[in-house]
Amino acid sequence: MIRIEPMTDADRILAALRQILREQGLTYAELARRLHLSEVTVKRMFSGRRISLERLQRACDAVGVSLFDLGRRARAQAEAEPYRLTIAQERRLVADVGLFYFFWMIVHRHGLASICRRYRVPLERARQWLGELDRMEIIELRPGDRFTLKVPSNVVWNEDGPIERLIVARSLPVFMQRRFRREDEYFRFVVAKLTPESIAAFRARLREVAEQIFQQSVDIDAMRSDSRTIGAVVAFGPADFSLRNVVVGARAAT
Repeated sequence: MIRIEPMTDADRILAALRQILREQGLTYAELARRLHLSEVTVKRMFSGRRISLERLQRACDAVGVSLFDLGRRARAQAEAEPYRLTIAQERRLVADVGLFYFFWMIVHRHGLASICRRYRVPLERARQWLGELDRMEIIELRPGDRFTLKVPSNVVWNEDGPIERLIVARSLPVFMQRRFRREDEYFRFVVAKLTPESIAAFRARLREVAEQIFQQSVDIDAMRSDSRTIGAVVAFGPADFSLRNVVVGARAAT
């Protein structure tokens, strides 16, 4: 997988305006009529990603929103955009678990002084980690322990990459100890005999469900205040199942 390249400010502004058109059920043709322009000109305005401030103001007036509100929408979109770590970045982070946790606190806007105080991190160690994050292009380090974050808080990692393997190894055993009986939980282990065609079909569907959960978490639900962290395990593969194995396993557990 490759890192997701960030959108430009112009991209975000026009994407926000395009979303408003969809919300109001307006076509490019209708917007063109309100702006006294040709539909071709309006389409070129969006596809070319170039628009004057005057024309942008007119477009806002035409759809009944302020330029300020459009900017706020664009900013919210920027904050929700995911940043995918590279494999090299992931390897460096998992090589030092302390750096990984420090990185996570920094990305989620915790201040340096707060991190050092709350987690009892020596300032000198924190400075070393800041330098490492600067070299990884996560932050831009400035004099006086000041820095600018170069990535959004919505950071994601690669499927079966170093971070995912670390989290699975450390979190999955604890996660699977849950009883999964609450309304927001679900668990079922199914053993079935399937043809190769059915196996391929179900594998594709499960992969699609996993991708939908992921995309929802980094897109629509990313910035909502009522969002909660949810774990989801999607696994599918050959199983060595027999009643004898189950009985022996149950006796061994007791």
